[in-house]
Amino acid sequence: MKLATSPSGGRIRIVSLRKFELGDDARRPRPARSAASSADQTGAPATPGESPAPPASRALASLAAALRAMMPVALGLIVFIGIWALIAQISTLPNPAKTWEAALILFSDPFYVKGPNDQGIGWNILGSLQRVAVGFGLAALVGIPLGFMIGRFKFLSDMAAPIISLLRPVSPLAWLPIGLLVFKGPVPRRSG
Repeated sequence: MKLATSPSGGRIRIVSLRKFELGDDARRPRPARSAASSADQTGAPATPGESPAPPASRALASLAAALRAMMPVALGLIVFIGIWALIAQISTLPNPAKTWEAALILFSDPFYVKGPNDQGIGWNILGSLQRVAVGFGLAALVGIPLGFMIGRFKFLSDMAAPIISLLRPVSPLAWLPIGLLVFKGPVPRRSG
């Protein structure tokens, strides 16, 4: 659809451009839905003498399609682990088997507490998620109303424009050391 002005009175009317957008195919009438396509969805035979595909062949076809989709991912992981193992033989990098064993130990008890600086990975993840939630909540609490006011009032928009223009090109990753400096570095999570 496209809006166009009419020559009489300048009123707006809606003009259909379907034929022009779809090319020559739009001029030809579309065929009615075939019996074969309806048979695929209902499971009934397309013609009276024809039988539907057996469920085993449909399952085999879907399994083959799934294997074709997963093959590049599996090969990519195998090649990555193989290159990692080769590099580990000639360097001090731990091989994939040692890394797997260490990961099993690390994730076997994620919520242990043996002191303020010796806690399981679960407590560290929860502490990080808490900081993210508090930071996002404070940013939304301040930023959304401030953004509405800057967008609504031209005076505030003109007043904030130089600051926004100055801070916009700074990468979000560059704010990490600045935030650590301002907020005095990471604070260990208190146990208990």
